[in-house]
Amino acid sequence: MKLEQLPETNEIERREAAPTWQSWLEIAGLVGALLAVGGLIDAHDPFLVRREFSWFILAPLLAGLQYGASHGLLCGAAQALALAIAWKAGITSVPDSIAQVVLGWLAAGLLAGEFHDAWQRRIRRVEASSERLRTRLTSLGRAYLALKVSHDELEREGPGRPASLRDALASFQRALAGRSDSASLESLGDLILALFAEHAFVHVATLHPVDAKGQPGAAIATLGPASTGESDPLVHKAARQGVTTSVRDGTEGAQVLAAVPLVDFKCRVHAVVAIRDMPFVALHGETLELLATLGGRLGDFLSQALVQAPQAARAPRSELVAVAPASVESAS
Repeated sequence: MKLEQLPETNEIERREAAPTWQSWLEIAGLVGALLAVGGLIDAHDPFLVRREFSWFILAPLLAGLQYGASHGLLCGAAQALALAIAWKAGITSVPDSIAQVVLGWLAAGLLAGEFHDAWQRRIRRVEASSERLRTRLTSLGRAYLALKVSHDELEREGPGRPASLRDALASFQRALAGRSDSASLESLGDLILALFAEHAFVHVATLHPVDAKGQPGAAIATLGPASTGESDPLVHKAARQGVTTSVRDGTEGAQVLAAVPLVDFKCRVHAVVAIRDMPFVALHGETLELLATLGGRLGDFLSQALVQAPQAARAPRSELVAVAPASVESAS
């Protein structure tokens, strides 16, 4: 059996910071380029300090945005030092407002650099969290592969075993793909509730469709003697939030034990299974996790069926006739 290899951590591209010498070289090149442009514009005022606006503020501003507050501040200081040297050497003259100009250079570099540093701190926190999640995902992936191999070996060694949840979900997916007509919740309701009854200890339950606004409707399928109302607060909460809820959450006025949303990977809730009766000893954390997993898998299957149905409807009739026998054969 061929197993898919998970990507190792060192194979994932990471964002690397530029070397220190490169940052200072870029800042020096930026200041030199501005000096060259200023000299071409006015040879007697290469720093452009006698203009209405000092365009040399761009150098510390860009340096601060790119490399941080310290680089932006030092870039402004370097410009002020170069201006002082040029003024002492008689190369250029300075206006009376030169102190405000230099202060503007320093402030621009410092403020822009503070934004850069804040972004970097946030990025480092996200990268640290991502690294932990990546490590956990790799560990869970390897554990899943080992469990899958072990499960397949048990299946080969026990031909007379009862059907597992994995087999039941695979059978549901095949039945959903083998339908010649468009799949609907009404036609699949009894099969969905049968899965909950067989693998999740459910005795009495109802299936409620959920519209695009997240509002549940009246029950379209029932398991056991159950009412068809949709006004239970647990059902509304599960439809609105897309999470499995139960009476353990302390919801007031709840008449059902648990509400399980059939939610796909896009967080679209297609329906809610309202569980009204199940063994009291079965209502614990592990069962709720099982219910949530089952609802998520069924939601994914329903989402795929809704996507494939319009494609099948647009296909030529001859193609549908040719595909239908193969689908029925694979489902059997």
